[in-house]
Amino acid sequence: MRHALIASTALTLLLAGCASVRDGRDARGGESRMAQAPSVAGVAQETFGKPAWGRQGEFTLGGQRVRYERGASAVSLFQPLAPGVSAPLSFTAGDSAARCEGWTPAQSANGKQTDSKPWVLSCKWGSAPAAMLQIGEGQLRAGLLGREGAYRRGDLTLGLRSTHLLEGSSSPRPAAVGYEMLHQGTVVGSLDLSGPVPRLRRPDPATPLGRAVTEAAVALALVSEPG
Repeated sequence: MRHALIASTALTLLLAGCASVRDGRDARGGESRMAQAPSVAGVAQETFGKPAWGRQGEFTLGGQRVRYERGASAVSLFQPLAPGVSAPLSFTAGDSAARCEGWTPAQSANGKQTDSKPWVLSCKWGSAPAAMLQIGEGQLRAGLLGREGAYRRGDLTLGLRSTHLLEGSSSPRPAAVGYEMLHQGTVVGSLDLSGPVPRLRRPDPATPLGRAVTEAAVALALVSEPG
């Protein structure tokens, strides 16, 4: 009888833990969080945005107002691009304006293996353009097809990659729980999308590197559905 009670209690705790992951909480009752690289683990995080983006709206990030418009009410790099949507996103932040295009290339071998057709997001800042971002299908790891790309402004290049692990978990999630921004092979910024609103860790936004991380993070957040 005692053994049956122990087993029943363990099963209840296990099910409670699974439910908490599904509804955005960790097993201790707190919010789930993206696992952070050591290089940014000690960087202060900033929250921004709102639980649901919708077609258009605005928010502030570090005191700067961001206005955006999306091509559909729901836009995610881990969901198919809505039919007829070729301009999934545009946004302005201060004196910076970005316009983004989207398209779905032919399905790759990895796409067939994972039954997915990742689409490509391509953004430009300015008409020259002053900066560009492109992200699409990434590497296949542990049966999951991530998203990878780059942001470039002048001589500065950031690598972009989706992350799929939550803090304290060894099981990757099918959709991204966030993104990492890398400079010269080191993670210098992160965008955590596992909670109800995005959480950003970035260098000083007044520096060229901080500006690059910020612009990339805003674009990636707006083609994700928080939580």
